[in-house]
Amino acid sequence: MDRTRIVLVLMLLLFPLGHIYAQGSGRISGVVRDKATGDPLPGANVFLEGTSIGTATDAEGTYKIQRVPAGSFVIIVKYIGYKDAKQNVLVSGGNIDLDIQLEYETLEGESVEITAQAEGQIAAVNLQISSETIKNVVAADRIQDIPDVNAAESVARLPGISLVRSGGEGQKVTIRGMSPKFNVMQVNGVRMRSTDRDDRSVDLNMITPNVLSGIEVTKALTADMDADAVGGTVNLKIGKAAPGFHSNLSLQDGYGSLASTYGNYRATGLVSNRFLNDKLGVQVSGYLDNVNRSSDIISASYAINEDYSAVRDNVGLRPIDLSGVVIRDLVTDRKRLGGGLIFDYQFSSGSLVFNNFISNLSEDQTEVQNSLGLAGRAFTANGAVREISNTVINNALQGEFDFSGVGMDFSISNSRSKQYRPGDLTMRIGTEQNQSGFSTPNISDPLTATPIEILRDAKVIDALRVQTINTLERDVVESAQEAVVNFEIPYNFTNFLSGKLKFGGKYVSNKRDNDETQHYNTPDRTFTGERFVAAMQDSLWPDLGLENIDQNLGIRAFLFEDPNYDVGDFLSEEGGVGFFYTPDIWKMQHFEDLANGTTFYVNGIPYNAYPMAYRESSQYDYSYKRRLSAFYALTDLKVGNFITLVPGIRYEKYDVDYTAFYTNRFGPNPEDYRTQEINVDSINVIEGKNWFPQMHLRVKPTNWFDVRLARTESIIYPDYRSISPYRYFDSYAAPTLTLGNPYLQPALSRNYDIYASVYNNHIGLLTAGYFYKEVDNLIVQTSFKTKDREKINNLFPLSSAQDTDITTWMNLDATSEVKGFELDWQTHFWYLPSPLKGMVFNINYTHITSETSYPFQTAVRQGTGPFARLVFVDSSRVGRMPDQPNDILNATLGYDIGGFSARLSFVYQDNVLGSANRTYEELDSYTDAYYRWDFTAYQKLPFKGARLFFNLNNISNSSDRRFVSVLRKLSSDNFYGRTADIGIRYQF
Repeated sequence: MDRTRIVLVLMLLLFPLGHIYAQGSGRISGVVRDKATGDPLPGANVFLEGTSIGTATDAEGTYKIQRVPAGSFVIIVKYIGYKDAKQNVLVSGGNIDLDIQLEYETLEGESVEITAQAEGQIAAVNLQISSETIKNVVAADRIQDIPDVNAAESVARLPGISLVRSGGEGQKVTIRGMSPKFNVMQVNGVRMRSTDRDDRSVDLNMITPNVLSGIEVTKALTADMDADAVGGTVNLKIGKAAPGFHSNLSLQDGYGSLASTYGNYRATGLVSNRFLNDKLGVQVSGYLDNVNRSSDIISASYAINEDYSAVRDNVGLRPIDLSGVVIRDLVTDRKRLGGGLIFDYQFSSGSLVFNNFISNLSEDQTEVQNSLGLAGRAFTANGAVREISNTVINNALQGEFDFSGVGMDFSISNSRSKQYRPGDLTMRIGTEQNQSGFSTPNISDPLTATPIEILRDAKVIDALRVQTINTLERDVVESAQEAVVNFEIPYNFTNFLSGKLKFGGKYVSNKRDNDETQHYNTPDRTFTGERFVAAMQDSLWPDLGLENIDQNLGIRAFLFEDPNYDVGDFLSEEGGVGFFYTPDIWKMQHFEDLANGTTFYVNGIPYNAYPMAYRESSQYDYSYKRRLSAFYALTDLKVGNFITLVPGIRYEKYDVDYTAFYTNRFGPNPEDYRTQEINVDSINVIEGKNWFPQMHLRVKPTNWFDVRLARTESIIYPDYRSISPYRYFDSYAAPTLTLGNPYLQPALSRNYDIYASVYNNHIGLLTAGYFYKEVDNLIVQTSFKTKDREKINNLFPLSSAQDTDITTWMNLDATSEVKGFELDWQTHFWYLPSPLKGMVFNINYTHITSETSYPFQTAVRQGTGPFARLVFVDSSRVGRMPDQPNDILNATLGYDIGGFSARLSFVYQDNVLGSANRTYEELDSYTDAYYRWDFTAYQKLPFKGARLFFNLNNISNSSDRRFVSVLRKLSSDNFYGRTADIGIRYQF
């Protein structure tokens, strides 16, 4: 990092120290409320007229202005959507309690009425305007009144946000084209732990938004924030108990069109109250839902046509040929269960909050898959049963205190995530080796056909065998303990020049373990397979209802077929296709039950009927420990109400202990493996320290317009998998080595933002912004051939006689770039005559481009005749970043009148680069452009606090579709259908 920037930031931080106690002896504090309803107003701008002294109200509408000089002032409160309030105040020392009420802006002669959707929009607008950084907000009222399917879908309403989808729902959040693993997810400011086995991403589809009181997405970091949020930080907020007894209960039932299923229920509840003269608050919330997320899936694979003369002149790309087609009937029952328990206690000088949050997403899946491989005409059919459970837990004790004008807050937290799969069971049926499994009698050139054409013409040959049955168990657990402390000291140079100095530190101890075990059985015509079939003649097969199995033929597939398995109207959107073979799920499960733990004998030699697969049971296992300490300082310097400068600097230091395994395959049999534990301490390279200078500037020439600029730095720590010291070496066939790279360096990003905002009671909030990121040392996976062990940091001895195929991770030498612009407009038409004044409108658009490098290796023939040889040359190509869409559009039109509220929403997400082929851009995988219409509405009932609501999702019946190449060769299409919900909500 440039030392000049560090020195500049430190000078700006030290500048106010001499004036911290120079002026100011009074304090003004209170609550800003809606005059009609008494509800607190968060994000209101409260300041002393003609000075730079002021603040913004917090989530409870409270404000506190410290170190106010003695004298007479006019205090002004501004809140978009409301009339300004002014009040005289005399400060002579001590504390002044001043609550302020604001009146909603209406047309002259019109009655005061703020609708539900408008209230949520107004709160979000004001929180965004009053923020010290570049931030987007979804307020509590908008979440609670018309909630989305899950928290990811709620976040995706904001500009610059796109989603990685799963099962017809948003799963992970991409911010400004930066993959989910480059972003930080929090609950009440406490970081959520990763739910992915290999990287640092977090699933948000496990959280139901009904329990949330707000969502904040911060896109430009200040020095008090974690530096590894390159895209941004998402903070899911759960509020404290409001005065008095409150409850919010809802129950809904739903329908899914794809599987024609009813019973997609959801129940949510929140109960809160305050005790001991409102000093003690207790809030309990919870949710439970069950939804069928079944899907019809068709996918295809492709290969480069190596006839280079066939390059198409009009597009300049090599042609690609169809190489395989797969159809999958995936039946998924998804359950969410979670909630929060929050205690808070208010002192005269501060407060304590004990936050507890837990959420679990579990899935029960049954899958039938048929696969047609065109190269050898191989046919396989898989049956699978899975149980998947993801859990996140956050516990935190947080406090805020005021010691004679010096603010102090702290947080002591424990966070945990767990992914558990107790036993993914899979059976594979297929043709024998070197035998054709199907034909396409009516297609002369299958390589140029479409996947649907292949499926409709294929004729499967009845010569199938049970090839393998295996069970995978996975347990990924991550936990972290954090301690954070912050201090804030206000200062005044003059009434026109004031601010606050903030500094603090953080310590994190993080541990992560992954344990996987796989068992298998191969009842095919191998030596042990034949003997197993024969040995189980009198015990296993009668229990399965299978008699007289011929060991020389293995287990014929028809014995494990379920002709009554119902796949419904599979791919009806494509005209419908049928399955060629459907495995019997019960027999598959019973086979595993009987084989597991069974020993059989051949010539007196014992064999385990369900042995452990050594490679699969070791190469993904690891234990990871990291310790991180951070310190920071920043100042918030105000020059009148015109300029706000927030320079800051952050220091982070970390070190890691890592244990993984070396696995060596040395023979053809499943037992021909050996493993050895590797500890990264013997390498001693995973440690580092970094400085992060951050600078924010806000210029506000009028009370309705401002410009924000930010120059920040951030870091991308390597994924758990990429930095692992694991190694897998296959020395039996051609030497192949797959390994992690503990020598990886974190990637560093320089981020630039400029945003302009226009806001008033008629416009609402109109924002336009540009962002640009430069990322050095981006980490990518690469493959190459070499004899030179220097290319893998001497981590493994390589043969000098022949090249070894290497797959590992590396830091890019080239700088990667991401840039784009965002447009956002939030308004409601209160100034129009009835009934048009009930309309609420939100629209945002984001355009993103990116550029990074993808390294690969090409084989070049040198020489001629008997002296010719292949030389491998390192090269690279340029492409966009994974998970980056070019365009994102969100639009919502809401309407409120009387007790009726409705919202029609549209989302568009342009194609996303799913994965980049390391050699051929023609084989890059893209998602198709995705769009969806949703509708939701509620009607208040004639019972106080009761309402009936209705949701219709995916009206457009959109599917998740992927293509290979810009030539748009279909690689997968997932159909989920429409869903509809109806329910009742009771609030009092």
